[in-house]
Amino acid sequence: MSPPSISEPTRAIAVVGAGPRGVMVLDRLLARLEAASEPRPTGSLAVHVVDPFPPGPGRVWRPDQDPLLLMNTPAFFPTACAADNPGLAPSSVSLSFDQWRLARPDRAAGLERTDYPPRAVYGRYLEDVVAAVLDALRARPEVAAVTVHAAQAVALRAASEGGPVAAPESPSAWRLTLRPVDGTPPRELQADVVVLCLGHQDAEPSAAQRRLAEAADASPALHYRGPHLPAELDVDGIAPGATVLVRGMGLNAFDLQARLSEGRGGRLEPTGGEPGRALRYIPSGREPVLHLLSRRGLPYLPKAAVDAFVPRGVRMSYLTDTEAEALVARHGQLDLAEHLWPLLHRDVVRAYYATLARVHPERLGGPADAGRFVRELVGMFESAGRGAPVTARHGQELLHAFAPGMRFLDIRSWAAPFQGAVFDDAAAYQEAVAGVLEQACGEAAAGEDSPFMQAVGTLHAGRLRIKAWIAQGLLTDASRIRDVQGWFEPLVEGLASGPPLVRVEQMLALHRAGLLSWAGPGPQVEADAEAGVFRARSPQVGADDAVAPAVTEAAWLVEAMMPPSRVEAAATPLVRQMLADGVAAVGRWEDEDGALRSSSGFDVTARPHRLRGADGTVREGVLVLGLQLSGVQWGTAIAAEAGADVRDRALFLADADAAARVALGG
Repeated sequence: MSPPSISEPTRAIAVVGAGPRGVMVLDRLLARLEAASEPRPTGSLAVHVVDPFPPGPGRVWRPDQDPLLLMNTPAFFPTACAADNPGLAPSSVSLSFDQWRLARPDRAAGLERTDYPPRAVYGRYLEDVVAAVLDALRARPEVAAVTVHAAQAVALRAASEGGPVAAPESPSAWRLTLRPVDGTPPRELQADVVVLCLGHQDAEPSAAQRRLAEAADASPALHYRGPHLPAELDVDGIAPGATVLVRGMGLNAFDLQARLSEGRGGRLEPTGGEPGRALRYIPSGREPVLHLLSRRGLPYLPKAAVDAFVPRGVRMSYLTDTEAEALVARHGQLDLAEHLWPLLHRDVVRAYYATLARVHPERLGGPADAGRFVRELVGMFESAGRGAPVTARHGQELLHAFAPGMRFLDIRSWAAPFQGAVFDDAAAYQEAVAGVLEQACGEAAAGEDSPFMQAVGTLHAGRLRIKAWIAQGLLTDASRIRDVQGWFEPLVEGLASGPPLVRVEQMLALHRAGLLSWAGPGPQVEADAEAGVFRARSPQVGADDAVAPAVTEAAWLVEAMMPPSRVEAAATPLVRQMLADGVAAVGRWEDEDGALRSSSGFDVTARPHRLRGADGTVREGVLVLGLQLSGVQWGTAIAAEAGADVRDRALFLADADAAARVALGG
C-alpha cells in the first residue's frame, strides 16, 4: 500500500529544515509577498514546513538546553531576518536578535548588547520569530495554508516517479516521503519547490572512531563518546574524580568544561587579578579531571573585548574589492597563497604596528620614531610584487633599526606556537600552555589597544572578504584544497573564532585547581580494551624518565567536535537516499594535478543554488541552503550579521532571498 498523499493547491513550497536557515527562507517569503507590486490570486500558495524538531530552534537551539552552553558571538551580531541589512527590505515582523532582546527583555534573560548569550536564549528568539512569520504568512490572502509537519523527510524523488503529478503544469514537481515523529505511518508530500535547509546531520564515524567505539563496546570499563551536538551529550555517567580524555580544543571543549565544572556545582570567583588570573575555581568535589588533546596542542584563543564583530579600528588597505577585481582581470580565478595572502599579510602587519605605535610608542624608540617606523613600513608595502616572506624579511630589517632584538610579527606562528618544540615533561608543557593563554587573555582584555588583537581582527576581516569571493567563485579549487583547507582555515579558526574571554579564564582557573590539563601537539590515542584504558601521548612531550613520551590513561574518551558536515559522510536517510538514487551528487573540486576530489557539499549551481543530480541535470525545483553548500561556500556561520550588507557579510540572507524568489516562481 502506498503512503497516503497530501493534496496541494496551485503552487506548493516545502521548506525542509526549520532551524535558523529555514526561518530565513520563511521570512524572505513573507517579505517578498508583502512587497509584491501585483498580488497573487487568493489561495494560490501553500507553504509546508518539515522538521522533526520544533520550528525555529530546531535541533541545535533548543530552549530547554543547559544555559551553560553559550554562543561564541555576542548579542549584537546574529540575525535570522533582514531586519536592518542594506540590500534587502525587511518583512513586517523581522527582528534581529539584538532588536528582539530589547523588545523582549523577559525572554532574553537580561542580556546586554555585548554579552555572549546562552544558546537556549537564542532558541527563544528563533521560536518567537518563526511564530510571528508563520502567523503573518497565514494572514496573507495568497496563502491557502501554512502546515508544519512534525516529521523527518526520509526521501526526495521526482513526482513523476510513481504517482500522478498534482500540478501537471509544473513538470519539476517533487515528492517528499515524511516519517512523522508520532510514529504514524509514513506519508507523502508533493511540492513544486523544495528548499533544503538541513543543518547539522548525523554522520558515519571515521575508521579510527569506529575502532575506538569497538574497543569501548568490548570492555565494560571503557566509555567512548563520538562527535556530537553539545546539548545532546549525556555527561551524567562521568563519575567524580574520573579522568576524561577530551579530543578537540575548540568550542565543544569549552562547552564540556562548563558542564563538568559549574554544571557539577563548582563556583567561579573573581580574584581581582590581572587577565589570565582573573578567576578562582572553587570545586564542589563532583568534578572529573579533564585532559585536553588537539593537533596544535592549544585551545582556541579568546575573542577580543570589543563592541563590534570586526574591531572598529580595522582598515583594509591592500586586500580590497578593487584589488581583487584587478587580480581577477589579470589572472582569472585567484590563488589565495599567491594573490591574496600577500595583501592580507600586509594589512595584518600594518594593523599590528600602527596599534603598537599608538599604544606603546616607547617600544619603537618613542612617539617620533614610532611614527617614522610606521610610515617607512607602509612605504615599503607600496612596492608591488612582494610576497609575505619577503615582506617579513624586509620588515625585520627595518624594525631592527628602531627596536634592536624585537622579532617581526609572524601571525602564523601564533596559531601554532609549539610547532617543532620539545618539552622535557608534562609539567613543562602545562607551564607553556598556561603562559600562552594568560598572555592571550591580557591581549583580549585590552581590546582595540592590543596590537595583537588588532592584527587578529584584521585577519578576521580578511577572512570575511575571502569568504565572499569564494561564494562568487573567484578562487580556484586547487587553492581551496591546498590553502584554505590546508593552512588558512586552521589559522583563522584558532586565532579569530574562539570563545568569549571568560571561557579561557575559566579554563585557566580549572587548570590551577588541578582539574584540567593539556596534552602536547599531535597527540596519539589508543584503546587497550584488555586493560580498560584509553592512552594518550604526544611525541613532543617527554615523560619524567626522559625516555618515552608522557602518557595519560583514562577510562573515558569524548570527541569534543560536531559530526563532520560532509554529505558523503551523512548518516541520515534523506541525504543517503538522494545520493544513492542520483537525485543529488557530491560536489567535485579539481586539485593541482587535475584530479577530481569530493567537496564537502552537494553539487549545486551558483546562487540560487539549485541541486544537480548524478547525471549533471539541474533540479530546477530543489534549492539548497546552509551547511550542504560548503562545496561552493567557505564557512558555516550560525546566522547572518545584523546590519551587514547582504552582498558581503550577510551572504546567508541573500541566499535565503534568492531561494524565496525561486520558490515564488521568480
